Amino acid sequence: MAKKLTVCFAVIVLVLPVFARLTFAQVDPEKALIGKWAGQTEGGKNRERTLVINSVKATGSGEWVGDASSDSGNIEISISKKDNETYLEYVGASSAKSAYHLKMVGDNKLEGTIDIAQGRRTERTRVTFEKVKAGDVK
Repeated sequence: MAKKLTVCFAVIVLVLPVFARLTFAQVDPEKALIGKWAGQTEGGKNRERTLVINSVKATGSGEWVGDASSDSGNIEISISKKDNETYLEYVGASSAKSAYHLKMVGDNKLEGTIDIAQGRRTERTRVTFEKVKAGDVK
């Protein structure tokens, strides 16, 4: 009897972390991304950024589109999932047309880069957003 309990306990100990990781890694972009996000870039001018995601709608398997606004105006965000990671990409609405490439880290953080056009060259800057308000922010 003790041997059966030991084997059963060993199976639980080995399987539980895998199950927990799969369960907690499932982020629903339609719920998790909607809200107001405050961002900060590394160095340079205009370090603060704001991103407000108003809605997220599925467009295919593992793909969504987000209706949002940023400091520069209204934008459309391409959202995708790969290997249980959520990625966001969009181009700012200003004349500079900066390209944002973000990855969701945890429940309330987006990290990535901005490609900022500087004349004929492009400067890549790191950016981090943290959710400051969840849900409908209209």
